[in-house]
Amino acid sequence: MKYLKDFILNKHPGQTAFGLHRISGIALTLYLLLHIILHSTALILGNDAYNNLAKTMDNPLAHLLELLIILTASFHLLNGLRLILIDIFILTRFQEKLFFVVKLATAFIGIYGLSIYFERLF
Repeated sequence: MKYLKDFILNKHPGQTAFGLHRISGIALTLYLLLHIILHSTALILGNDAYNNLAKTMDNPLAHLLELLIILTASFHLLNGLRLILIDIFILTRFQEKLFFVVKLATAFIGIYGLSIYFERLF
């Protein structure tokens, strides 16, 4: 609860980036666990079960979730690079501008990903 209270009270972009970095990290961890379980069906249940599951996952909702995974991973990666730049080169004065660059780059990656997945979504 303390983290949520700090997140609500502190409106600094660094706090927002911190919160979103944590949330995206947790989301990517959950995705990785589900990904491992999904692909282990071939070993546990056989190739036919895996092929049936792969056919089931070929729908617009699953492709939308793939796009969200791409957005989450790209944000987490770029924000991590922002943190490295801030720590190594002591760029705390430019934290707000760097966070804007992260958001802008994530948006561009999302638009590019949407252009690729558009035909699969509709």
